[in-house]
Amino acid sequence: MTVRERKSSMAPCRPGRWRWRLLGTFLALLSSLGSGAFAEEFQGAAPSEVPSASAPGVEALRRALKSLRLPEDSASLWVLDLDRDELLTAEAAERPRPPASLVKLLPMGAALLSLGPAFRWHTEAWAEGPLRDGVLQGDLLLWGEGDPFFNDEALYRFVSALRSAGVSRIEGALRVDGSALSPTNRPRDAFDGQGDRLYNLPAHALLPNFTAATVALRPGASAVEAQVSPLLPSLRIENRIKLVPGPCRGYQRGVAINVLGSARDALRLEGTFPSGCQRYALTRSVLTPERYLGDRFRVLFEALGGRWEGSVMPGALAAEARAEADAFDRLPPRAAEQTPAPAARLLRQPSPPLDEIVWRLGKYSNNVMTTQLLLTLGRVYEGSGTEGAGWGALQDIYAAEGVDLGDAVLTHPAGLAREDRLRPAQLGAVLRLLWQSPRMPEFLHALPIAGVDGTLRSRFEDTPLAAQAHLKTGTLAGVSNVAGVLRTRQGRRLAVVLMLEAEEAERGLGPSLQEAVLQALWAD
Repeated sequence: MTVRERKSSMAPCRPGRWRWRLLGTFLALLSSLGSGAFAEEFQGAAPSEVPSASAPGVEALRRALKSLRLPEDSASLWVLDLDRDELLTAEAAERPRPPASLVKLLPMGAALLSLGPAFRWHTEAWAEGPLRDGVLQGDLLLWGEGDPFFNDEALYRFVSALRSAGVSRIEGALRVDGSALSPTNRPRDAFDGQGDRLYNLPAHALLPNFTAATVALRPGASAVEAQVSPLLPSLRIENRIKLVPGPCRGYQRGVAINVLGSARDALRLEGTFPSGCQRYALTRSVLTPERYLGDRFRVLFEALGGRWEGSVMPGALAAEARAEADAFDRLPPRAAEQTPAPAARLLRQPSPPLDEIVWRLGKYSNNVMTTQLLLTLGRVYEGSGTEGAGWGALQDIYAAEGVDLGDAVLTHPAGLAREDRLRPAQLGAVLRLLWQSPRMPEFLHALPIAGVDGTLRSRFEDTPLAAQAHLKTGTLAGVSNVAGVLRTRQGRRLAVVLMLEAEEAERGLGPSLQEAVLQALWAD
């Protein structure tokens, strides 16, 4: 079976989804009936181990597991009353399970606790040669700290600011220094064989626009027209798609898009496209970050009246220049006004603040942004922008607050590793810590709202949970998890962690279990 993380807000609507949704609602109704005759008739004999009345959700969990024919020991549930700071339920909560995307909550929380919501990354431009009359007589070096949201709009602002700084022509090369971060060199297609998908994109200190190219397809008079955006001069398109008569069909409309070559500089479009389709678009990761950056820089710089005909090359900012710039950046504002800035640094552009980055990351479960965040923790606190340093810094941050993650197995920042393990009680302790911290508003704001936005926009919308829960989901083949904060019918606020590990868990069984248990907790 292909192992793949599924994003509920982006998954195509299948007929089976409604069946599972109805089953989850039905299970929730049975749980609310408790030990009534109808429930007993449907469920049969009660489990041999009856949970105590002080364990909300356990009865619903066990009934749902039985009805869905899932193993009794396949799920864990942890529930905390946040208002009273009272642990209500800990059912198999010490059993390590694959966290999947729930692991993203760890770097999100650690960054908010340690770096603070106003923290920013910076991207800089340095002149490696004299600038005379608007002409840079040498190379332009770009250096970045790993801005997780260095999209095309941010790159446009960067190039525009460079033009405003008086650079109208660059005689040398564009040199890219990405040494601030050193991500793990895992194969792009190691997770699910889909190395050209954005969720498998490796981190990079200068990652422009997630190296994304969107291919829009439209039926023409006799062929399928393909338009790629943004404009990337280095990218070649091989359009082999055949236009066929017929209505618009389902997933991907019969189209296959493959990224070719080690340089990732060619897109081959194959398959058939029904004439009944008006427009269809697919997005893939193309080129290397350096080449993508060079392409977009050239297009934007020339569109703003600049001239550059050089090549893109690796670069390294001199250690002395970096030290001088760092010393200047640490000066208080008044002292900085009276101190000459580094002469060779032409531009220093800040990223959006951390609270906005965490919001984007959390709402849409962005994998590469999570990795950039973890690497940044390593760089800031351990002096090394590696995943190992990042995990070490993260554990130290939580340990200082009384949360022990020492026995957790954490290898992939975004949760794309089936061998990773985290105890539900550990994740619950993180939720409790963040709820009690000054960073609670920013953290809660970053979690998708049930039935409203982010990855939960199309989940729970027809249930009492809609707009009553801030939840993060985590899904792999055989894994279906959810964690977050739920407001009950009585106005109580609960921190909830529900983790399921079973065959076919991701194909409707897990969401049905989640709906049954969460609705039972809401109604309690």
